[in-house]
Amino acid sequence: MKFIHCADVHLDTPLQGLAEYPGSPIKEIRNATRRAFEKVLDSAISESVDFLIIAGDLYDTGLKSFESALFFNKQMARLADAGIDVYLIYGNHDAASKLIKQLRPPKNVHVFRSTESHSFSNKQLRLAIHGQSFSTPEITEDLAVNYPAPVPDFFNIGVLHTNLGGISDHANYAPCSLQTLKSKGYQYWALGHVHNRQVLCADPYIVYPGNIQGRHGKEQGEKSCELVTVSDTGMISTGPVSTSVVPWIETCIDASKCQNADEVYDKLRTALGGLVLQTKERATAVRLKISGTTEAHIELNRDLDQVRNETISIANECGNGLLWIERVQVATLPSFDRTSLLTRDDPVGEIVRMVAALRSNPTALGNFSSIQELRKKLPPDIAEGAEPIALDTLTLVAALEEAEVLLLGRLSVVEAQ
Repeated sequence: MKFIHCADVHLDTPLQGLAEYPGSPIKEIRNATRRAFEKVLDSAISESVDFLIIAGDLYDTGLKSFESALFFNKQMARLADAGIDVYLIYGNHDAASKLIKQLRPPKNVHVFRSTESHSFSNKQLRLAIHGQSFSTPEITEDLAVNYPAPVPDFFNIGVLHTNLGGISDHANYAPCSLQTLKSKGYQYWALGHVHNRQVLCADPYIVYPGNIQGRHGKEQGEKSCELVTVSDTGMISTGPVSTSVVPWIETCIDASKCQNADEVYDKLRTALGGLVLQTKERATAVRLKISGTTEAHIELNRDLDQVRNETISIANECGNGLLWIERVQVATLPSFDRTSLLTRDDPVGEIVRMVAALRSNPTALGNFSSIQELRKKLPPDIAEGAEPIALDTLTLVAALEEAEVLLLGRLSVVEAQ
């Protein structure tokens, strides 16, 4: 028996943070989630799987038009022609209450009810699949507790959209524990909701396949679905199948040895040329950081707009239209003696001394009344959005380091003018 397990398709969600500019590969990223889903189905057909599991969040924000449903049904008809069944649960993004524009799926698609957990079985495969869709977006109870008992002498699969054990920075929906899943007696748990691939256990297999296409700069690298093979003796083997259409990559340029901006741009050209070899002829969104203590600091920071556009120009030149520069961060430092700065009797010295004091006692950062007030005022879309802001000690210390770099960099630019 062979099947594919995917989750978090987020069909028709736009990729976030990609600004349009001349030379950008717009056509390559349009409908990226649809193309990634088609890759899942291509693999299902080429591998001659027996069935496909979709573990929640097929759609991104419910179903407010028929377009996504029409596309989905057309793709399901491809699987029907190949004799492949589909087992589907809805998650927090496409909960039953949000599916406004619905179409009846083809007969090979089996949708789990949202009112209670239940099972589908296939006697020929000696297979039982158990699951439950979300009725509303914010399910906070443990759904797994009430999943059915395993069918004796069958291969039992649990399909669940969950934040298991609070391991993710995603919202804590349908939380459950590893022990609860193990105690059910199933052979495989097909999970969804967490967007990075994780095999949490191999006895039984408890797997997050991750999402099939990165949607923003924090969802980097190759994305995939899971191909699962079960031998006649019940032995299970699993492995990822790449589905990314537009992978996101973060790369850092060390400008420490550069004497001027031209030398930095030469390093950029080499680095971006190397990325093209990794793209496998796919459009790739690049998040770029230029760092290091360098003589080029003042020149780079004098006009950050020019640095970004020079980077875009180099990407267009050597990227064959495949590199999309999503972000350019200049995080260089001027060449200076920190010890001497600490003794300066001016704003620069005062900044360095303040940062040094906070660096020695990072917990003091979180105690500032302004930080505490900000925590209370963060709106949900910022606190829990695509790139949520968590004002914990680690985040605040990182922000402190960035603030020092920014302030010293700006002051050094001003002093040089």
